[in-house]
Amino acid sequence: MIRILIFLLGAVFFAFVITYLATLDHRITGEAFGYQFDGPSGLILGGVVFLFLAAIYLTHKIKDIAAIPAKIRAKDAQTRRERGIAALTRGLEAAAAGDGEDAAHHARVARRNLDDVALTRLLTAQAAQLSGDASTAKASFSEMLAAPETEFLGLKGLYAQAMAAGETEKAKGYAERAFRLRPNAAWAFQSVFDLGLERGAWGETRNAVEHAKRNNAVEAARADRARAALLTADAYALGDQHAALAEAEAALKIAHGFTPAAVLAARIAMDEGKTGKAAHIIENAFSETAHPALIKLYDRLYKEDSPDKRARKLKKLAEKNPDADEAALLTARAATLTEDWSEAVDVLEPVIARHPMPAAYSLMAKAAQGLHGEHAAQIWLEHAANAPRDPRPGAEGEFHLTREGWARLIREYMDYGRLSPPPIEEAAIGMSPEEVRLLLASPVVDEPEAAEAEDAEATAEAGEENDVPTSETPPKDTESVAASGEDGDDHIHDDEEADRAANAARSTS
Repeated sequence: MIRILIFLLGAVFFAFVITYLATLDHRITGEAFGYQFDGPSGLILGGVVFLFLAAIYLTHKIKDIAAIPAKIRAKDAQTRRERGIAALTRGLEAAAAGDGEDAAHHARVARRNLDDVALTRLLTAQAAQLSGDASTAKASFSEMLAAPETEFLGLKGLYAQAMAAGETEKAKGYAERAFRLRPNAAWAFQSVFDLGLERGAWGETRNAVEHAKRNNAVEAARADRARAALLTADAYALGDQHAALAEAEAALKIAHGFTPAAVLAARIAMDEGKTGKAAHIIENAFSETAHPALIKLYDRLYKEDSPDKRARKLKKLAEKNPDADEAALLTARAATLTEDWSEAVDVLEPVIARHPMPAAYSLMAKAAQGLHGEHAAQIWLEHAANAPRDPRPGAEGEFHLTREGWARLIREYMDYGRLSPPPIEEAAIGMSPEEVRLLLASPVVDEPEAAEAEDAEATAEAGEENDVPTSETPPKDTESVAASGEDGDDHIHDDEEADRAANAARSTS
């Protein structure tokens, strides 16, 4: 509708102009280029307008004719580009499908039709990799380093080739260059991180983690856990105790419950005679993570104190994390120190039911011995010797890890906030309360057996008086039995002590 209106208005305008020119009754006379002319003004003005419009039209047509070769060349270039893009797309599809021969064919077609060789280098390199042509792939990746838009991809390809060839130094250089180029790239950070752990370069790896955190290449929580673990690994590697303490305390500021850092910091403080500081470090860490290494070190702090004071300290530590099984063991240990055997049994029963560990059985043996004598402890000591050991690192009280061990611990703590993966086997089945009470019952000794025991003792006494050894009643190893029930330096999670006590109990039974 609008076009029709414009056409009508244009027709009216031209009709008006022609009519106006035709109605002019003036004449125009003049001389140009030696010629004189005289004519109606309307005709002369109309002729001038016509000539002007004709000149415009002819100029436009001449311009179009002159542009025909350029248009042909542009059309040909567009066709070639479309053909090259199609070949590039099919080549990438073939590379993704693992068809190296087809990918190489499309890469050649793309190179012939695309002027921008940077687009085809990646496809050429991938096709060469699929075909097993490592030299061509390396050359293509190296050529990609010259162009800013493909440099990062070239570094990634060269890194992968270097790692496959076992050239870790070259791989390290490529990964670090890629990480500097794009610090927010996850694979670049992960590559630098993995190579740093493999070399044991804890400080360099920590710097990479901090740089990646600033550029959002890694989550803040994961980065903080990694920093704490790396600081601790570095602290354990240092020979200077003051520097090690500083790094361990820095790790604890980041991760309050990181047990290896707490153990190291508390041990150094204890060696310096700062018992209160060591206890504070252990208590803060235990409130976050109940770990047997913390309990053993805490027990050592007050080894020279009276049993009542040790019991109070152990209960204080247990209150920091009351829901943990280790807190129940601390309470039971405190009860055995004050010889409150019934309380120890009450605390240990649910622990043995849900998590039968050597420490719980050892403490139950002490309680049974206190209630019914040494013979009542033998069965519990045997259970302690046969119970599964704690799989957590540092369960024996110290963290003596290799470089590979620290690398595994750092990865595990960074990703999951734990020191080691969960066990692959199901936990051992505990005892029911009825079984516990049955084993805790006072042992019944038959009268004939009691009489034989009395006769044997009398014979032994007579033999000692006459200085004549007897073969019927060998002397009992009372020292070993006493050792099995004596506290000594009784650490709550000492599995080796449980084994020795169980063997001693078997030798006297």
